[in-house]
Parts: sequence; structure tokens; C-alpha cells
Amino acid sequence: MAVAEVVLEVHPQPPPPPREPAVALPDLAVPKLLQYLYLASAWVACAGVAAATAARRALGDDSPVTYAFLKVSIGALAFPALLVLIVALRLLRAMCAAGFRLSLRTFAREIQIHSSKMFGALTWKVLLNPAVLVVLVSFLFFLLLGAGVLVLGGLLPVEESQREKIGSALFDTGVLGAMAMSCFVIIPSFALKLWRSK
Repeated sequence: MAVAEVVLEVHPQPPPPPREPAVALPDLAVPKLLQYLYLASAWVACAGVAAATAARRALGDDSPVTYAFLKVSIGALAFPALLVLIVALRLLRAMCAAGFRLSLRTFAREIQIHSSKMFGALTWKVLLNPAVLVVLVSFLFFLLLGAGVLVLGGLLPVEESQREKIGSALFDTGVLGAMAMSCFVIIPSFALKLWRSK
């Protein structure tokens, strides 16, 4: 028996035409940019509220400068609110597409379990963390703000002649302190952590 010889002829293929390099951002560049924009707009909003409070104290309640700063802070809050709404809708869409349809009772039970684990792990070591101390100091400023509202509303026993003066001083101190902590400590620390992350 003779063996038939098979010859395969391979023709060289021409090289693919040169493509222009696509100008694209890396995968993480867009979310990181959105996070920076979110932090910047939150900073502008907090600074606007602090400036409006200082302008109200210096120039009076009816000053156009106060309203201008408040409009700036409200405008700065529009971007974070829109971003949170878009992220929440995309997350909801992704959860529905993945078949994530837990009942409300099961979801609430999971939240309860996770929160008990989280608060069970809270120790003095966590409380000594500088970020936690900053949050606690900010909370104290919010308490001052709340005390000012209670004094202005007449719910705390203060003399009638001193009520507005004391209430507005407490309220303004709380607002300025909380906004200063946000502008100079909390938001810059988040931006620094974001910058250091890869």
C-alpha cells in the first residue's frame, strides 16, 4: 500500500492595518474622578454653609451675601445628590438583574445581625482612632446646634430676653464647628485616602 502524501500550503496573511490607539481612561479613573468631584462639591457645600453663617452673624439675617452663600451651597449639593441617586438606581438594577429579591423581613434581619456584629466589635482601640475622634467632635458640634434650636424654640428654660441671643450663638457655633471639621479634617482625610488607594 502506498501512503498518499498530503501537502498543505500556508499562505502568509498580510499584517492587520495599523489602528490608531484608542484614548481611553483606565477602568478606575472615571469612578475615582467622580469620587473626587463628590468630595469637592461636598467641601464647597460645607464652606458655603459656614460662610453663610458667618455672613449672617456679621451682616444680619436679610443680607444678600448670606443668601448668595446659601445658594452656592445648595447648588454644590445638587451634584452629590444626583450622583447618589444614579448609584442607587444602578445598584437596584444590578440587584434585580442578579435575582436578589429578598423579603423585607429577611433583609431587616440581616441588617440587625450585621449591626450587632459591628457594634459588638466596637472597642476602646477603635475609639482611639483619630477618624473616630473627629466624628465624635463633629457630633458634639451637632449637639450644640440642636441645643441652639431647642433654646430658640423655647423648649429649654432660658430667660425670654436672652433666648434669641443664646440660641443663635449656640446654633451658629455648632454650624461653624461642624462645617470647619468637615472642610478641614473629614473631607481632606477622605481625599487623602482616595489619593493613596490604587
